Amino acid sequence: MWLLLAFLSAALLGFYDVFKKKSLRDNAVLPVLFLNTLFSRLIFLPVILVSAVATSVPAVGCEVHKLIVVKSCIGLSSWIFGYFGRKHLPLTIVGPINATRPVMVLVGAMLVFGERLNLYQWIGVMLAIVSFFMLSRSGKKEGIDFKHNKWILFIVLAAVAGAVCGLYDKYLM
Repeated sequence: MWLLLAFLSAALLGFYDVFKKKSLRDNAVLPVLFLNTLFSRLIFLPVILVSAVATSVPAVGCEVHKLIVVKSCIGLSSWIFGYFGRKHLPLTIVGPINATRPVMVLVGAMLVFGERLNLYQWIGVMLAIVSFFMLSRSGKKEGIDFKHNKWILFIVLAAVAGAVCGLYDKYLM
């Protein structure tokens, strides 16, 4: 069952990426990002309102709000870099670079939180590194130089910021 759900998740994420790419064609990045965020929030508005009314959530102090603002800024920077890179690069390059985020989170968890990887996780990290190297070689055939292309840098920065955001989530929890 989990394998079927994993394939379904991958397919839906693929559709999501394709539709984001289509929405960026002939449009400015920031308005598309704003509208995407707005409509995503509107979808969850009923759940937010019900949870606000149905539960008694304890009030939090200013320090907690500051931590959440920092998390929001990290997430927003990831989205901005990602949208700009996605607009100017083919999805065949953007997708695999984004797929390295879990590996970055694993490495970050080792460095920041002292977590240890098991054999399967190490194999996954090595496969991701080899895949990234092979991707850079195949990208040259498409005319994309990974070393001198600012949009590649934007996608890499988006992936790094996304990984930092994930690690910061663990810290906040």
